[in-house]
Amino acid sequence: MKRTKKEFNEAVGVPEGIYDAGKQLYDDIKKELTPQLNKNQTEYNLNFSPNKPYKIGDMEIDTVDLKVQLHPIPNDDYGDSNMSVYRKQKLEDTGKTVMYMSLPSEGNVRLTIDKPVPLDWTVDGVIDSFEKNKVMGVSSISHELKHEYDDFKHPIGSPSHVANYQSKTHFMNFPVRALQRLFYDLYYMDKVENLVRPSELYAKLMSKGIKKSQFLDYFRDEYSHIMDAMKFNTEDLIKELYENIDEVDELLRNVDDLEVDVDDMTDEEKVNTLLRIAYVSYGNMSGERLKYQLVSNPLELLFGLGGSKEPYFQKHINKVTKYSENPIGFYKDIEKTLKNTGRKVIKKMAKVYSLLPE
Repeated sequence: MKRTKKEFNEAVGVPEGIYDAGKQLYDDIKKELTPQLNKNQTEYNLNFSPNKPYKIGDMEIDTVDLKVQLHPIPNDDYGDSNMSVYRKQKLEDTGKTVMYMSLPSEGNVRLTIDKPVPLDWTVDGVIDSFEKNKVMGVSSISHELKHEYDDFKHPIGSPSHVANYQSKTHFMNFPVRALQRLFYDLYYMDKVENLVRPSELYAKLMSKGIKKSQFLDYFRDEYSHIMDAMKFNTEDLIKELYENIDEVDELLRNVDDLEVDVDDMTDEEKVNTLLRIAYVSYGNMSGERLKYQLVSNPLELLFGLGGSKEPYFQKHINKVTKYSENPIGFYKDIEKTLKNTGRKVIKKMAKVYSLLPE
């Protein structure tokens, strides 16, 4: 059976119209924000409707709630904007399991933009940066619109996965660089992010006018991070921690309940202790994030979760603590996850090639 263009785009992971919608929304944001910019103001809340709805596949967006935060930092550059969409969800207990149901957006998208600016930023500087950073901006908007579209098409979500995803995001700020980078890789390669990568890539390719003959070189340069993440192995992580033992020392000296004083530890003991702390802390945070999602009334904090929530929670805890006696197993699992996920992501993104002009 011959596929329609819409079905073909869906199979590639790039819904029909997403680049046009992302480009138009980016232009509309600039148009709506520009007259509001004021040197004495860094936060803006805007509501607007486009001349024509933004259409992505069979989803239409006709109203936008926008929050823009200018974020002054000690830097000379106007950085790329960090963007996120807010999605309203409701927890459902089916009697057998627990799941999230995304509530209909009814044509509305809620978008937040955090934009780094110099301490001495100017209105003209912000406006100019929106134009200079347009390729990345349109790509980021398309990335977020694909998240919105995924919820529209598949409104059922996993609280357990959300807890892990939030924990990965938090641990990207881990105070030891080698582990900070590892948790960033886990976030970057998470299935939520991988669903939107083809649309993100397609928006960049279209914005830059990349043709099929240029695709491979562009992809290698722009997404080298995927290949780098696939190379992760536990032995290299441990070696890097030994090479940066001062970072390990500094973190351990801020841990209150160590069984052995840091000064009495060998370097091997320090590294093993750090790896255990990172793993246990990640698991604890994931459990805390999940419990926060599942609790629907204060009594559940005292007497336990009701319905299917308690066994669901315990299953999650068992999974995130299964390497309590052997934390290295956690990092060995990550090796497999990043390699396998990387292969799948590259295969999926490579299909975008078929959408490009000759």
